[in-house]
Amino acid sequence: MKPSKFRRGLLAALCTSAMFIAACSSDDDESSTTTAESTETTEAAGDPILEEAKRITELAAAGMVYAPSDTDQSAADIVAMDSWLGPESTPEAPADVKIAILYCAPGTACEVAANLAKTAAESLGWTVESIAGAGTPESFATAFDTALAGDPDVIMTLAMPDLAVGASLAKARDAGVVTISVADAENAADPNNAYDVYVSYRMPLMHQINAYAIIADSEAQAKVLLVNDSAFPNLVLSNTEFKRVMDLCEACEVTEVDWQITDALDPVKAQTAISNFLQSNPDVGYVVVPYSINLSAVVEGVRAAGKEDSVTVVAKDGDDVGLAEILKGGSKFNAGVSLEWISYAALDEAVRALTGNEPTPTANLGVGVHLFTAENTPADGKAEPAYLSAFDWKSEYLSLWGLG
Repeated sequence: MKPSKFRRGLLAALCTSAMFIAACSSDDDESSTTTAESTETTEAAGDPILEEAKRITELAAAGMVYAPSDTDQSAADIVAMDSWLGPESTPEAPADVKIAILYCAPGTACEVAANLAKTAAESLGWTVESIAGAGTPESFATAFDTALAGDPDVIMTLAMPDLAVGASLAKARDAGVVTISVADAENAADPNNAYDVYVSYRMPLMHQINAYAIIADSEAQAKVLLVNDSAFPNLVLSNTEFKRVMDLCEACEVTEVDWQITDALDPVKAQTAISNFLQSNPDVGYVVVPYSINLSAVVEGVRAAGKEDSVTVVAKDGDDVGLAEILKGGSKFNAGVSLEWISYAALDEAVRALTGNEPTPTANLGVGVHLFTAENTPADGKAEPAYLSAFDWKSEYLSLWGLG
């Protein structure tokens, strides 16, 4: 724990006062400990970041919160979302469009989003082909080749980083196929190996909300084990944002460890990894994972390490898998964005790209983040109706598309 200037100064003042000489004496360890604990509590209670963390946590749990950017947002930038902040108009959707929807792996939030995007695309009268990856760059390239063989007008991917599919993107560009990425960090440095359009899933903002929730829950005293998946740039960026927020909390500590999505997809590997991480870091009070994939295995890993009474599990994405663990008591917080909302936003961008219009900046997509807790998670564990009850984004898009 890092002693603040306030704490050091207060203890020094106490030790120079005759009234508190006994408290500072080595002959009265119990009194000294009590004084230090009292000082620490006072320090946390007056910590400005704790006050902001509680404000943001309450707003995110009560409804939606919004910030114009995914990164480098101050606490003051995160506000309640109480009105539509997305596009005000959309070009008329072209007919006879064939779209291929590629997703990272079966059994993930990517697959759920792909199914929701398929339904939304069909509402526009488009023809849809859904293709699964297997969580590896090789499988992503294979999915792209399969899609291109079907001669689509649009390829939309869910969590397939451009760094892994640059050659496939070049093939699509040569074939005149519009490419849209959902949930990848935008590649501005290498446009030759970039998607035509990037639609933010707001993962870095989700993890900022999780960080504020942990600061609030721990009274600014959290020790966190943060799991990183370095194969996905947007997950790395999300962890960077999580750590940036946690750095605002002087008494908080973050230890980062690595695994891969293939570890998460295997329940035995996931449980073993979490248990081993906790054995090596026995003082942590929170385990934060980058997604809800096999979250039950993460919870079992905590139990296997004998830490179920002292470690809180936190995830993001706010999908049905994550909500199930909140209902069971295995996880406490899960910040997320509606997968259906993101699917609609991505299809709206496909319409713009097909009609020669510029993409919508992240700040103008208007997508908000909700924090699920035991108190607000619906009893049926279904995420999408909960998002709609927090904010009715769907009617806005249906109106834009002339369908509502």
